[in-house]
Amino acid sequence: MSSSGIPADAPYARLGSTYAGLDVKDARRRRLRASLKVHARRVETALDKLRSRAALALTPDPDGVLARRALVQEAEREVRELDAGGRIFTRRDTGAQVRTRDTLAAADPVLVAGAADDRYEVECLTHRGDPLFFDDANAAARAARRSDVWCEGCRRLGQALHPVRGRARIRTRAVARVVRARRAANKRA
Repeated sequence: MSSSGIPADAPYARLGSTYAGLDVKDARRRRLRASLKVHARRVETALDKLRSRAALALTPDPDGVLARRALVQEAEREVRELDAGGRIFTRRDTGAQVRTRDTLAAADPVLVAGAADDRYEVECLTHRGDPLFFDDANAAARAARRSDVWCEGCRRLGQALHPVRGRARIRTRAVARVVRARRAANKRA
């Protein structure tokens, strides 16, 4: 084989890359160009299909839009009702119940769009202390989880309770050591 890809014993091998008047490299370029055109046409066809599907997906169906809008309004109304009644957090360590309530939830959301100052109320239901007010729902939830910081009754209740978990673990470990020692002694005997 010669460097041009033509068998060395071919009658026109001495002509190099030009074989019977045709340039071998040019023929390869034409084949590649033709296959690239086919590939480009396939890609364009696939893109056109995807564009038409995307256009159909983005075009709203009037009935579907109205149905979705009604579902969203219903869900927002249910959340407003739930927030108006308040959400109750129960502390695991003390059992104290703390309620967070959105004070503007029962009102019309259009009228109170700009009023966000002191919107969320946090109140200890167990000790009936003075409520705290927050601008942010996350801050109100954090305060509800940490009622021992701001509620005097929760603070005293937390101080009165002794941690049992640590002693229970120590006792369990000691019992486990004794049981292992007895088993080892029984095996030796």
